Amino acid sequence: MSRNDHAKKVAPTVARRATMAMLIAIVFSASHAYSAIEGDTQTIGSLLDRNAQNPDRLIVRPTPKLEIDDAEKEIETARRAAIQHYERVIALAAAPAVRAESMRRAADLRLEFIEGHISSEKNTNTSQASLQQELSTAINLYKQLLKEYPDYSAGDFVLYQLARAYDLSEQGDNSIDTLRRLAVEYPQSTRLYESSFRAAEMLYLRKRYREAVAEYQRISGRESTVEFWWLAQYKQAWTYYQLSDYEAAVAGFANILNQLDLKSEISSLDDMLLAAPEDRTELLRDAVRGMSRAFSKYPSSDDINTYFSRGDSQNYFPLIYRGLAAIFSEEKRYTDAAHVYESFASLHPQHELAQGFSEQAVKSYQDGGFEELAVAGQEQYIASYGPESAVWLGDTLSDSHKSLVRQYMGEVVKFRHAAAQTLAASEPENARPQFSEVADKYLAIISAFPEDKEQETLISHYADALYDAARFADAAAQYGKLAYELEGAKAAGDAALAQVKSYRQWHESLKLSGAAEAEVSSAGETVFAAIAKFAASFPSHSQRSFVLLAGAEDYYALNRYDDVIAICQPLVDAKNWSDTSLQDKALGLLADAYFAKEDFGNSETYYAALVPRLGLDNIERKDVAERRLAISVYRQAEVAREQGQARLAANLFQRAADLAKDKDLVAEALFNAAGQLFEVKEWSQSATLLARFNAQFSGHSMALDADKMLATAYQKSSQLDKSAKVYERIALYQSASSELRRTAQLTAGKHYLSAGASGDGIRVLTTYLKAFPKPLDEAQKTRLMLAGLYPENSKSHLKWLRHIVEADQLSGENNAQSQLMAADASYKLAMVDVASANAIPLSLPIEKSLPRRRAAMEKAISSLMKSSSFGFSDITTLANYELGELYRKFATALMESEVPTKLDGDVLEQYMILLEEQAYPFEEKAIAEYESNMALVGEGVWTAGVRKSLIALAALAPAKYGKQPHLEKVYDSLY
Repeated sequence: MSRNDHAKKVAPTVARRATMAMLIAIVFSASHAYSAIEGDTQTIGSLLDRNAQNPDRLIVRPTPKLEIDDAEKEIETARRAAIQHYERVIALAAAPAVRAESMRRAADLRLEFIEGHISSEKNTNTSQASLQQELSTAINLYKQLLKEYPDYSAGDFVLYQLARAYDLSEQGDNSIDTLRRLAVEYPQSTRLYESSFRAAEMLYLRKRYREAVAEYQRISGRESTVEFWWLAQYKQAWTYYQLSDYEAAVAGFANILNQLDLKSEISSLDDMLLAAPEDRTELLRDAVRGMSRAFSKYPSSDDINTYFSRGDSQNYFPLIYRGLAAIFSEEKRYTDAAHVYESFASLHPQHELAQGFSEQAVKSYQDGGFEELAVAGQEQYIASYGPESAVWLGDTLSDSHKSLVRQYMGEVVKFRHAAAQTLAASEPENARPQFSEVADKYLAIISAFPEDKEQETLISHYADALYDAARFADAAAQYGKLAYELEGAKAAGDAALAQVKSYRQWHESLKLSGAAEAEVSSAGETVFAAIAKFAASFPSHSQRSFVLLAGAEDYYALNRYDDVIAICQPLVDAKNWSDTSLQDKALGLLADAYFAKEDFGNSETYYAALVPRLGLDNIERKDVAERRLAISVYRQAEVAREQGQARLAANLFQRAADLAKDKDLVAEALFNAAGQLFEVKEWSQSATLLARFNAQFSGHSMALDADKMLATAYQKSSQLDKSAKVYERIALYQSASSELRRTAQLTAGKHYLSAGASGDGIRVLTTYLKAFPKPLDEAQKTRLMLAGLYPENSKSHLKWLRHIVEADQLSGENNAQSQLMAADASYKLAMVDVASANAIPLSLPIEKSLPRRRAAMEKAISSLMKSSSFGFSDITTLANYELGELYRKFATALMESEVPTKLDGDVLEQYMILLEEQAYPFEEKAIAEYESNMALVGEGVWTAGVRKSLIALAALAPAKYGKQPHLEKVYDSLY
């Protein structure tokens, strides 16, 4: 048989076999299209990529379809023929079971064709419209089947295929609903878990997380052996994470990890994965990460402690702690990361990871730049694993561990020391406890690492911290180790110097704390011993002289002045100083010691040598030296004064004043110098110094005394004008007594007058009368003095006379001296009125001049009566006499008045007779006034007024009074 004949014979057979093979393949593939999800080649990574669950690869990709190679043309023809066959069966009134199976298979073949076309990489001529038509037909066939045959035995498979068709037609929501329908209507279906998982996945991709959880729960709520349980549990935990239900997420991931049933705590992920099925390792690895990430979302980093404190056998908990800390570190939440590490170490101190986690906590703080927290972590680490811990005493202590502890201890003490120094800059008292703690930390390093290469530095810092903590005696002991015990110490001399300083501070602190005198004294001797040891051990040290001088200062503080002199005198005499400031200090201490011993001669000598050496850079010390130099001279002046050497004392006081810069000292020195000169009656020199004192210290407490001496010195040296000015100034002192101010004001006025400065005298005395109206007699004398400064009967003269009278009347006092002066002033004022009245002529026309004369007479009479009223016989008799004279002169004036020119003969005679009649009564009044004085003779009164009255009577009535020469002689002699 030929090759062609054979081909023709077998062709139908091949075609039938191909068709059958294709159908078998279609059915097989339709039945197992989704089973590859659980195939051996599937991994958790591929699942995460497909379902957007990988946090690093959230890229939605279509579910890969089962790839079917393109069939040969014969196979495609056979597939189409099969479909046509099933469609004919469907169209016929076939048995329900056959019809139903035909509907399902026709739909399955179309679905398989579409999936094969989608997954094929070959170019086909099938249009998208044709494919969509095929897909729509398949969907309708599935729906028709389910509608017509609700009890179809393979209904779950039909729903499953319908869901696939919806998915391919991009009707995702219908696909989800169909899959969920399968789960509800066929709870015993072998495709239940796959359908629920697929529905959950599609819901998850649509972020319908609540619905997805319910679908995952259909699987995760069963035994872990059911299909898709691991993936469903895993995806359910992530779904809770997406819903921010982090507690549920933690529970979900824990449910996966708990399946391992670990019998003991594990320390690494690798250890856990060794105990896991090989095909679950990636899922378990990610469950650890998921659980850690869920914990990172909890409100507090302490919540993980609460969770694992329940006592469940979750032996994988170290991995979660580590994972959570790692996440916090990735998110730069360094303090949270450190806290997780610290919490683990604190809760599980015996765990093999505890020490490493403590180190990680420190590193986290350091990575975040939290130096304070890092140091606190290091301190905790040192407490747990350092020299005081049980770990340190073990036999397995490694060099690396020792090295780390040493490193931590060094970093901690360095940080704490710097912090204490910073605090000390503003709050030294509050910093002392911190320095004390720092010192203890240095001691811990020194004790734990006695062979440390930085031993000298450590001891030095230890001593410094003790000093700053005011633990001076301890500091001195450590400085002593550096100076005299530690071999090869580079800073031995400086340490010895620091020891001296520490002992001195210790000594001072004992004194301030009120320690027993014996303890303080012993500490002082320790200081001196340290100084001596330093000076002997380090003779070439640059600070040797400084230390010796410090010892001298200590002696000075103890009032051991002879010891100060013993140290400083050779230093000063040597004059070989390289540091002039120290030379100045030595010179100053020597001067101060002599000053304290009251050896003022020597103190003056050394202060005089010191002062020129002190410049502007040592102004304070220079001020003290200058003051003490002046005081040294001043004290020598006091000694001279006590010894009665007034002139020497004056010179010394004056030199002290010239040397002193202190105002109080200058004032005292000037005052005392002037006082000594005053004592020896050197008025001019004393006045010069007192004037200088007054100019420089006008407000000084001794200014009043100085002015009193100055006024006296000017007065004694006949410088009354200057004396007056000083007295006037004394009167202004508010601190002076009223009597002193009154006397000074009065004296000032008198001295002005005596010096010829009448204007100033009048001004001052006028002011005196306003300020001091009392004592009255002194004031009246002053008024009388002022009146006497003016011409008699001048306006000013009469004004002061009236003031005398008015002052006496207003005083209300019965002051005889004042009354006498007032009476005299009143008489003199009356005599002015009398003179004015007598001066008025009776001229024509008489009717005009006569009233003026009479009015003036009445005023004069009133004034005379007023002066007479004071009751002094001298004044009264004069007033009576002048009154008589006033009447008599009026009578005479009448008789001698101008006669009208037109009168003659009898008229003239009658006019003259009339004048005599008018004048006669006034002569009688005059005689009466004279006689009233004469009446007083019998009472033993014989005054100028009485005598004048007698003379007047002798002239007016000679017959009666002109013949008594003997009596007149008698009374004249009495007068």
